[in-house]
Amino acid sequence: MDTARMSGYDERLNRYLRLSAFPVAVRFIKSWDEVPPRTKRPSQDMGNRFTTCQAVAMARRYGWAMALGREDSSCVLGAMALGLEKRLDHYTEGNLCIDLYTENLEAGRVSEESVPRLPDGEYLGVLAAPLNRTAFEPHTVIIYGNGAQVMRLGQAWLWKRGGTISSEFRGRVDCSDIAIAPYTTGEPQMIVPCTGDRIFGQVQDHEIAFSFPFGAMEEILDGLEATHKAGASRYPVTNWLNYTGGFPPSYEGYREMLDDTGPQEGP
Repeated sequence: MDTARMSGYDERLNRYLRLSAFPVAVRFIKSWDEVPPRTKRPSQDMGNRFTTCQAVAMARRYGWAMALGREDSSCVLGAMALGLEKRLDHYTEGNLCIDLYTENLEAGRVSEESVPRLPDGEYLGVLAAPLNRTAFEPHTVIIYGNGAQVMRLGQAWLWKRGGTISSEFRGRVDCSDIAIAPYTTGEPQMIVPCTGDRIFGQVQDHEIAFSFPFGAMEEILDGLEATHKAGASRYPVTNWLNYTGGFPPSYEGYREMLDDTGPQEGP
């Protein structure tokens, strides 16, 4: 993969979005030979195990390339979504949801069944790297931003298509929505980050995520440029400033007093 090409994508995204963190490229790997040089693995290089969202956070904030396999993963839910861990009956019955996110097993079962996932055992791990340093062909691109920046990405996707974007929310296991769902569905996602992403990925309250399959990159960039040129929507959002403001009655009363006395004489 040509890193100059990826850096060009990053530059074009930032031209219209002015992001405060790196866009992140994600790839699901079937061989450790796919891992580029200087990529860090938490268990080997950092003496820790990470959540998927934690690895994405390091890529977007530190600019590091990260690789997670089964032995690197601290979150069993994220590892199961990646197909790295077995889904035992205890899990599929909803036992990891009940009394935390659902009031009963049936609701927990429905929640677990809804999680986007990769086929069990098909992949060995996941790569996450800042887009401008990416040396692999991504499956998904993840961008965290404020509401206005994510709005612009949504408008860009709809420039040629029209209509709406459909996204899912479950308030947990958002790594599956952010990283996996765009790859398996071919559609972008607007995601309100989950509790785990806020704890381990340290997502801030003002941040929302937008992710899309890498194959949609050119369409989204074209849409960002076209909607920017159209002028109706840009980032930063243009505020309307050509108006006469209103003031408290005492201010307006004083203005009337000044008017009654006539214009101030010059020197």
